[in-house]
Amino acid sequence: MAISLSEVGATATGPVGPHIDTAEMDSLYRLPLGLLPLKTPALKRHSLIKNAQLDAVVELFRDSGAGSGQIRPDFLPNHFNSQAPELMSDVAILKRLAAIGSYDVYTLRVALRELDIGFDNYDALRLSPEKYRELTQFMKHYTRPIVRRLFAKDGTALGSYGNLVEYLRNPDRATVLTELEKLAADLETSVAEIPLFLENYGDTFLGFSYFRSCLTESQKRIKLFNPWVQEFLRSPVAQGNPSLLTRTTHGLQALQDIVASVKQRFAYFDQSSSAFWEDPTAESFHSLRTEIVGQHSATGSVLCGLVVKLNLWEERFATRGGSFQRRLEFLESEIFPGLNALASAEKRTANRYQN
Repeated sequence: MAISLSEVGATATGPVGPHIDTAEMDSLYRLPLGLLPLKTPALKRHSLIKNAQLDAVVELFRDSGAGSGQIRPDFLPNHFNSQAPELMSDVAILKRLAAIGSYDVYTLRVALRELDIGFDNYDALRLSPEKYRELTQFMKHYTRPIVRRLFAKDGTALGSYGNLVEYLRNPDRATVLTELEKLAADLETSVAEIPLFLENYGDTFLGFSYFRSCLTESQKRIKLFNPWVQEFLRSPVAQGNPSLLTRTTHGLQALQDIVASVKQRFAYFDQSSSAFWEDPTAESFHSLRTEIVGQHSATGSVLCGLVVKLNLWEERFATRGGSFQRRLEFLESEIFPGLNALASAEKRTANRYQN
Protein backbone atom coordinates (compact mmCIF):
# COMPACT_ATOMS: atom_id res chain seq x y z
CA MET A 1 0.00 0.00 0.00
CA ALA A 2 1.27 3.47 -0.80
CA ILE A 3 2.43 5.66 2.07
CA SER A 4 1.42 9.27 1.69
CA LEU A 5 3.97 12.03 1.89
CA SER A 6 2.31 13.42 5.01
CA GLU A 7 3.01 10.06 6.68
CA VAL A 8 6.61 10.00 5.50
CA GLY A 9 7.49 13.42 6.91
CA ALA A 10 6.43 14.39 10.41
CA THR A 11 4.13 17.38 10.37
CA ALA A 12 4.68 18.40 13.97
CA THR A 13 7.56 18.44 16.40
CA GLY A 14 7.50 16.81 19.81
CA PRO A 15 7.37 13.30 21.22
CA VAL A 16 6.08 10.35 19.23
CA GLY A 17 6.06 8.07 22.26
CA PRO A 18 7.46 7.74 25.78
CA HIS A 19 11.04 9.06 25.96
CA ILE A 20 11.11 9.56 22.17
CA ASP A 21 11.42 12.76 20.17
CA THR A 22 10.93 12.91 16.42
CA ALA A 23 14.62 13.82 15.96
CA GLU A 24 15.55 10.31 17.10
CA MET A 25 13.70 8.92 14.11
CA ASP A 26 16.19 10.44 11.66
CA SER A 27 18.90 7.92 12.53
CA LEU A 28 20.10 4.96 10.50
CA TYR A 29 21.55 3.22 13.53
CA ARG A 30 19.28 4.00 16.50
CA LEU A 31 15.94 2.36 17.31
CA PRO A 32 14.17 3.85 20.39
CA LEU A 33 12.74 0.88 22.28
CA GLY A 34 9.84 2.99 23.55
CA LEU A 35 8.30 2.46 20.11
CA LEU A 36 8.08 -1.29 20.49
CA PRO A 37 5.50 -3.54 22.19
CA LEU A 38 7.98 -4.67 24.85
CA LYS A 39 6.77 -5.99 28.20
CA THR A 40 9.70 -4.77 30.33
CA PRO A 41 9.13 -1.07 31.18
CA ALA A 42 12.80 -0.47 32.04
CA LEU A 43 13.83 -1.37 28.47
CA LYS A 44 11.59 1.28 26.94
CA ARG A 45 13.89 4.03 28.21
CA HIS A 46 16.76 2.75 26.09
CA SER A 47 17.61 2.27 22.41
CA LEU A 48 18.81 -0.60 20.27
CA ILE A 49 21.79 0.71 18.30
CA LYS A 50 24.37 -0.46 15.81
CA ASN A 51 27.83 0.15 17.27
CA ALA A 52 31.09 0.70 15.40
CA GLN A 53 31.69 -3.05 15.29
CA LEU A 54 28.32 -3.25 13.48
CA ASP A 55 26.79 -5.30 16.30
CA ALA A 56 23.29 -4.55 17.57
CA VAL A 57 23.38 -3.66 21.27
CA VAL A 58 21.11 -2.05 23.82
CA GLU A 59 22.53 1.34 24.81
CA LEU A 60 21.91 1.71 28.53
CA PHE A 61 23.44 5.18 28.80
CA ARG A 62 25.25 7.73 26.69
CA ASP A 63 27.44 10.48 28.10
CA SER A 64 30.00 12.78 26.52
CA GLY A 65 32.47 11.96 29.28
CA ALA A 66 31.71 8.33 30.11
CA GLY A 67 30.89 7.25 26.56
CA SER A 68 28.21 4.71 25.70
CA GLY A 69 27.15 1.86 27.96
CA GLN A 70 26.23 -1.06 25.71
CA ILE A 71 25.00 -4.60 26.30
CA ARG A 72 24.09 -7.37 23.90
CA PRO A 73 20.46 -8.52 24.05
CA ASP A 74 21.59 -12.00 25.18
CA PHE A 75 23.11 -10.51 28.34
CA LEU A 76 20.05 -8.56 29.45
CA PRO A 77 18.80 -11.34 31.80
CA ASN A 78 22.10 -11.09 33.70
CA HIS A 79 21.94 -7.30 33.72
CA PHE A 80 18.42 -7.31 35.20
CA ASN A 81 19.16 -10.42 37.28
CA SER A 82 15.93 -11.90 35.99
CA GLN A 83 14.61 -14.75 33.90
CA ALA A 84 11.05 -13.42 33.96
CA PRO A 85 8.95 -14.63 31.00
CA GLU A 86 8.25 -11.02 29.99
CA LEU A 87 11.95 -10.18 29.85
CA MET A 88 12.83 -13.36 27.97
CA SER A 89 10.08 -12.58 25.44
CA ASP A 90 11.55 -9.08 24.97
CA VAL A 91 15.05 -10.49 24.54
CA ALA A 92 13.77 -12.79 21.79
CA ILE A 93 12.26 -9.76 20.01
CA LEU A 94 15.49 -7.76 20.36
CA LYS A 95 17.55 -10.62 18.95
CA ARG A 96 15.32 -10.66 15.88
CA LEU A 97 15.59 -6.88 15.53
CA ALA A 98 19.38 -7.21 15.78
CA ALA A 99 19.38 -8.90 12.38
CA ILE A 100 18.00 -5.79 10.64
CA GLY A 101 20.83 -4.00 8.87
CA SER A 102 19.56 -0.43 9.33
CA TYR A 103 17.05 1.24 11.65
CA ASP A 104 15.95 4.02 9.29
CA VAL A 105 12.18 4.52 9.23
CA TYR A 106 11.85 3.18 5.68
CA THR A 107 13.59 -0.11 6.43
CA LEU A 108 11.72 -0.44 9.73
CA ARG A 109 8.30 -0.15 8.07
CA VAL A 110 9.02 -3.22 5.98
CA ALA A 111 11.03 -5.17 8.55
CA LEU A 112 8.57 -4.76 11.43
CA ARG A 113 5.72 -6.03 9.29
CA GLU A 114 7.77 -9.04 8.26
CA LEU A 115 8.88 -9.80 11.84
CA ASP A 116 5.24 -9.79 13.04
CA ILE A 117 6.06 -8.88 16.65
CA GLY A 118 2.81 -7.06 17.34
CA PHE A 119 4.06 -3.64 16.31
CA ASP A 120 1.32 -1.32 15.08
CA ASN A 121 2.66 2.19 15.78
CA TYR A 122 3.52 2.91 12.15
CA ASP A 123 2.50 6.56 12.52
CA ALA A 124 5.59 7.02 14.69
CA LEU A 125 7.90 5.84 11.91
CA ARG A 126 8.35 9.24 10.37
CA LEU A 127 11.23 11.64 9.97
CA SER A 128 11.53 14.84 11.97
CA PRO A 129 10.15 17.98 10.28
CA GLU A 130 13.71 19.31 10.00
CA LYS A 131 14.94 16.23 8.16
CA TYR A 132 11.86 16.19 5.93
CA ARG A 133 12.52 19.79 4.89
CA GLU A 134 16.14 18.91 4.19
CA LEU A 135 15.09 16.04 1.94
CA THR A 136 12.93 18.29 -0.22
CA GLN A 137 16.20 19.68 -1.61
CA PHE A 138 17.27 16.18 -2.68
CA MET A 139 13.80 15.48 -4.09
CA LYS A 140 13.95 18.32 -6.62
CA HIS A 141 15.95 16.20 -9.06
CA TYR A 142 13.13 13.63 -9.17
CA THR A 143 10.18 16.03 -9.13
CA ARG A 144 11.52 18.44 -11.77
CA PRO A 145 10.55 16.18 -14.73
CA ILE A 146 6.96 15.97 -13.43
CA VAL A 147 6.64 19.73 -13.02
CA ARG A 148 8.26 20.33 -16.41
CA ARG A 149 5.85 17.99 -18.13
CA LEU A 150 2.69 19.20 -16.43
CA PHE A 151 3.39 22.90 -16.17
CA ALA A 152 5.98 23.61 -18.89
CA LYS A 153 7.89 25.67 -16.29
CA ASP A 154 9.38 25.16 -12.86
CA GLY A 155 6.15 25.41 -10.88
CA THR A 156 7.95 26.66 -7.77
CA ALA A 157 4.76 28.32 -6.54
CA LEU A 158 3.46 24.87 -5.68
CA GLY A 159 6.10 24.51 -2.96
CA SER A 160 6.46 20.97 -1.71
CA TYR A 161 5.86 17.73 -3.58
CA GLY A 162 2.88 17.10 -1.31
CA ASN A 163 1.32 20.35 -2.51
CA LEU A 164 1.81 19.21 -6.09
CA VAL A 165 -0.01 15.93 -5.40
CA GLU A 166 -2.89 17.75 -3.72
CA TYR A 167 -3.14 20.30 -6.54
CA LEU A 168 -3.41 17.56 -9.14
CA ARG A 169 -6.44 16.12 -7.39
CA ASN A 170 -8.33 19.23 -8.55
CA PRO A 171 -6.34 21.02 -11.25
CA ASP A 172 -7.70 24.43 -12.16
CA ARG A 173 -6.00 24.81 -15.56
CA ALA A 174 -7.10 23.20 -18.80
CA THR A 175 -3.50 22.80 -20.00
CA VAL A 176 -2.59 20.83 -16.87
CA LEU A 177 -5.65 18.62 -17.28
CA THR A 178 -4.67 17.94 -20.90
CA GLU A 179 -1.18 16.87 -19.82
CA LEU A 180 -2.66 14.73 -17.05
CA GLU A 181 -4.79 12.95 -19.61
CA LYS A 182 -1.73 12.28 -21.76
CA LEU A 183 0.23 11.00 -18.75
CA ALA A 184 -2.70 8.79 -17.72
CA ALA A 185 -2.77 7.32 -21.23
CA ASP A 186 0.97 6.61 -21.08
CA LEU A 187 0.58 4.89 -17.73
CA GLU A 188 -2.54 3.04 -18.84
CA THR A 189 -4.57 4.44 -15.95
CA SER A 190 -7.15 7.16 -15.30
CA VAL A 191 -6.58 10.82 -14.47
CA ALA A 192 -8.11 10.16 -11.05
CA GLU A 193 -5.35 7.63 -10.33
CA ILE A 194 -2.48 10.02 -11.17
CA PRO A 195 -2.24 11.50 -7.64
CA LEU A 196 -1.92 7.97 -6.23
CA PHE A 197 0.76 7.18 -8.80
CA LEU A 198 2.65 10.34 -7.80
CA GLU A 199 2.36 9.40 -4.12
CA ASN A 200 3.96 6.05 -4.95
CA TYR A 201 6.63 7.82 -6.97
CA GLY A 202 7.26 10.38 -4.22
CA ASP A 203 7.39 7.76 -1.47
CA THR A 204 9.91 5.72 -3.44
CA PHE A 205 12.23 8.64 -4.08
CA LEU A 206 11.83 10.26 -0.67
CA GLY A 207 13.33 7.15 0.92
CA PHE A 208 16.01 7.20 -1.75
CA SER A 209 16.66 10.89 -1.06
CA TYR A 210 17.08 10.11 2.64
CA PHE A 211 19.90 7.73 1.77
CA ARG A 212 21.40 10.32 -0.53
CA SER A 213 21.51 12.81 2.34
CA CYS A 214 23.31 10.18 4.47
CA LEU A 215 25.82 9.61 1.68
CA THR A 216 26.41 13.35 1.27
CA GLU A 217 27.26 13.68 4.97
CA SER A 218 29.56 10.65 4.77
CA GLN A 219 31.40 12.15 1.80
CA LYS A 220 32.05 15.33 3.79
CA ARG A 221 33.44 13.33 6.69
CA ILE A 222 35.62 11.13 4.48
CA LYS A 223 37.28 14.28 3.11
CA LEU A 224 38.24 15.24 6.67
CA PHE A 225 39.03 11.69 7.78
CA ASN A 226 41.45 11.05 4.91
CA PRO A 227 44.13 13.64 5.86
CA TRP A 228 43.75 12.66 9.52
CA VAL A 229 44.64 9.06 8.62
CA GLN A 230 47.39 10.13 6.19
CA GLU A 231 49.00 12.10 8.99
CA PHE A 232 48.91 9.00 11.15
CA LEU A 233 50.48 6.90 8.37
CA ARG A 234 53.47 9.28 8.31
CA SER A 235 53.96 8.96 12.07
CA PRO A 236 56.67 6.83 13.75
CA VAL A 237 53.93 4.63 15.22
CA ALA A 238 52.82 3.55 11.74
CA GLN A 239 56.15 3.76 9.89
CA GLY A 240 57.71 1.21 12.20
CA ASN A 241 54.96 -1.33 11.63
CA PRO A 242 54.60 -2.53 7.99
CA SER A 243 51.51 -4.67 8.66
CA LEU A 244 49.80 -1.72 10.34
CA LEU A 245 50.65 0.48 7.37
CA THR A 246 49.09 -2.05 5.02
CA ARG A 247 46.01 -2.60 7.19
CA THR A 248 45.39 1.12 7.62
CA THR A 249 45.90 1.89 3.92
CA HIS A 250 43.54 -0.90 2.94
CA GLY A 251 40.97 0.25 5.52
CA LEU A 252 41.00 3.82 4.26
CA GLN A 253 40.70 2.61 0.67
CA ALA A 254 37.77 0.37 1.64
CA LEU A 255 35.89 3.33 3.12
CA GLN A 256 36.52 5.42 0.03
CA ASP A 257 35.51 2.55 -2.26
CA ILE A 258 32.23 2.07 -0.38
CA VAL A 259 31.36 5.75 -0.74
CA ALA A 260 32.29 5.73 -4.44
CA SER A 261 30.29 2.56 -5.08
CA VAL A 262 27.10 3.81 -3.39
CA LYS A 263 27.49 7.12 -5.21
CA GLN A 264 27.73 5.26 -8.53
CA ARG A 265 24.59 3.28 -7.75
CA PHE A 266 22.71 6.48 -6.95
CA ALA A 267 23.87 7.90 -10.29
CA TYR A 268 22.45 4.79 -11.95
CA PHE A 269 19.03 5.41 -10.40
CA ASP A 270 19.21 9.10 -11.28
CA GLN A 271 19.66 8.09 -14.91
CA SER A 272 16.88 5.53 -14.61
CA SER A 273 14.43 8.09 -13.22
CA SER A 274 15.28 10.56 -15.99
CA ALA A 275 14.89 7.85 -18.63
CA PHE A 276 11.52 6.89 -17.17
CA TRP A 277 10.06 10.35 -17.82
CA GLU A 278 11.18 10.27 -21.44
CA ASP A 279 8.67 7.48 -22.07
CA PRO A 280 6.66 6.76 -18.89
CA THR A 281 4.66 3.56 -18.81
CA ALA A 282 3.08 1.53 -16.05
CA GLU A 283 5.54 -1.27 -16.75
CA SER A 284 8.63 0.97 -16.67
CA PHE A 285 7.54 2.56 -13.38
CA HIS A 286 6.93 -0.84 -11.81
CA SER A 287 10.39 -1.93 -12.97
CA LEU A 288 12.04 1.24 -11.64
CA ARG A 289 10.30 1.06 -8.28
CA THR A 290 11.07 -2.65 -7.90
CA GLU A 291 14.77 -1.97 -8.49
CA ILE A 292 14.93 0.87 -5.99
CA VAL A 293 12.95 -0.93 -3.30
CA GLY A 294 14.95 -4.10 -3.93
CA GLN A 295 18.26 -2.45 -3.05
CA HIS A 296 16.94 -0.39 -0.14
CA SER A 297 17.70 -2.78 2.70
CA ALA A 298 21.21 -3.60 1.45
CA THR A 299 22.06 0.06 0.85
CA GLY A 300 20.69 0.99 4.27
CA SER A 301 22.89 -1.62 5.94
CA VAL A 302 26.03 -0.37 4.21
CA LEU A 303 25.29 3.30 4.88
CA CYS A 304 24.43 2.50 8.49
CA GLY A 305 27.87 0.95 9.04
CA LEU A 306 29.57 3.82 7.27
CA VAL A 307 27.69 6.51 9.19
CA VAL A 308 28.25 4.86 12.57
CA LYS A 309 32.02 4.69 12.10
CA LEU A 310 32.42 8.21 10.72
CA ASN A 311 30.06 9.75 13.29
CA LEU A 312 32.02 8.15 16.09
CA TRP A 313 35.28 9.49 14.66
CA GLU A 314 33.80 12.99 14.48
CA GLU A 315 32.66 12.74 18.10
CA ARG A 316 35.94 11.40 19.45
CA PHE A 317 38.19 13.70 17.42
CA ALA A 318 36.18 16.87 17.04
CA THR A 319 39.33 18.98 16.61
CA ARG A 320 40.81 16.53 14.04
CA GLY A 321 43.75 16.00 16.38
CA GLY A 322 44.66 13.29 18.87
CA SER A 323 47.93 11.56 19.64
CA PHE A 324 49.12 8.94 17.17
CA GLN A 325 48.72 6.24 19.80
CA ARG A 326 45.13 7.32 20.42
CA ARG A 327 44.46 7.32 16.69
CA LEU A 328 45.85 3.80 16.43
CA GLU A 329 43.61 2.57 19.23
CA PHE A 330 40.59 4.14 17.57
CA LEU A 331 41.36 2.64 14.18
CA GLU A 332 41.91 -0.81 15.67
CA SER A 333 38.82 -0.79 17.88
CA GLU A 334 36.26 1.18 15.86
CA ILE A 335 37.19 1.46 12.18
CA PHE A 336 38.75 -1.86 11.19
CA PRO A 337 36.26 -4.28 12.87
CA GLY A 338 33.54 -5.27 10.40
CA LEU A 339 34.96 -3.11 7.61
CA ASN A 340 35.80 -6.01 5.30
CA ALA A 341 32.29 -7.42 5.73
CA LEU A 342 30.86 -3.98 4.98
CA ALA A 343 32.94 -3.67 1.81
CA SER A 344 31.93 -7.18 0.70
CA ALA A 345 28.25 -6.45 1.29
CA GLU A 346 28.47 -3.29 -0.81
CA LYS A 347 30.27 -5.14 -3.58
CA ARG A 348 27.50 -7.76 -3.74
CA THR A 349 24.85 -5.05 -4.01
CA ALA A 350 26.82 -3.02 -6.55
CA ASN A 351 27.33 -6.03 -8.83
CA ARG A 352 23.58 -6.04 -9.53
CA TYR A 353 23.80 -2.61 -11.20
CA GLN A 354 27.05 -2.82 -13.12
CA ASN A 355 26.75 -2.82 -16.89
